[in-house]
Formats: sequence, C-alpha cells, structure tokens
Amino acid sequence: MCCKRYAEYQVVNVGENPFERVMNVLKSRGRKNAHILSILQLDWPASESVIQKLSDYISDSIKANQEPVIYPIIEEALLRYSQLVFHAQRYKYEDPARISAFLETLITETCKALEVQIAANSGGEAWSVDSGTSFSEWCTCHPGDLSITPHAHEDEPSLRGLLYDLLICESVKNVLRRTDYEQAVVSGRLVAHP
Repeated sequence: MCCKRYAEYQVVNVGENPFERVMNVLKSRGRKNAHILSILQLDWPASESVIQKLSDYISDSIKANQEPVIYPIIEEALLRYSQLVFHAQRYKYEDPARISAFLETLITETCKALEVQIAANSGGEAWSVDSGTSFSEWCTCHPGDLSITPHAHEDEPSLRGLLYDLLICESVKNVLRRTDYEQAVVSGRLVAHP
C-alpha cells in the first residue's frame, strides 16, 4: 500500500498548466536538481516533454506530507539519472541506459506516490492515477470538496503501461525498443546500476 514517504494527502487548487511552475520549483530546490536537469535535457531533449506530460497528468495539486508529490517523484528520477552520469567507474553508461533509469524511476515513483483515490464529495466520482484522465481536467469537471483515501493499484503492470504510453514520446520509445530497454522500463525490472 502507500509508501511511508507519501502520507497525509491533501489536494490544493493551484491552477492549470503546472509545467512551468514545476520546472521553476525543481530548479529552485537545489543546485544539484538544476544541474542534473540541464544534463538530462542536453542528453535527452525529449525528457522535457516527459516532465511536461507528467506535470499535466498529475499536476502539482496533490500533496503528501505538505508538498506536491510531483517534486519527490521527479527528484528521485533525477537522482537515479545522476547515479549513472556521476559514478565511481571510469566509463560512461550508454545514453539509453541512463534515460531508461530515469523513466523507470519516474514510473515507479508515480505508482508509489499515487496509491490513492480522490473522490468528489458531490456525485461520488473518483480519480486515480490509472484513470487515464489528467487530474486537472478531472478537477475542472468535479469542483468542490474532495476526499482522499488509500487505494491500492488493482493492476500495477497495466498502470505502468498506461504511464509509459502517456508520458514517453515515440522517438524515445523507438530508442528503448531498439536497445532492448523498453520491457524493463515498463515492467519496472531495470537492472540496478550503481
């Protein structure tokens, strides 16, 4: 069920189009974030699209432990990426291995952080990360008070596939297929490096 890192959930209304806000906050949360984010964007320009799609999908409105869950999700993925960029060995990990680690961690952390269901108190309809609808879009259709309850993912492999399809652009998918990383990213079974 819910990872202890993510507890005491709440929803705040911070508006639409959170991507620019998310990027600015990530960069302001430390020089290391800003540095590794710039390396990631240089190595993989499509990574910005991935972060934008994640920002659009889950927004920065869902909080756990007083902070939007999107930040620790992305920061964990950036940390994983940096571990393959800056490591003790003298050789450089191949580019597909590094982006695979970033994407696999992004998907895994999103699954962990969002083991919740958010329900509209009027009408009883609910949103969860496996709904396929962006949280901002869902909130627009369900104004008013919301309640959050723990909710285990019924089919995590399907959720991982949904997130992969929603977040990753076709050019990156093609690289992952060609280099045999796609299934490891989707299944969450990427072999751990450093």
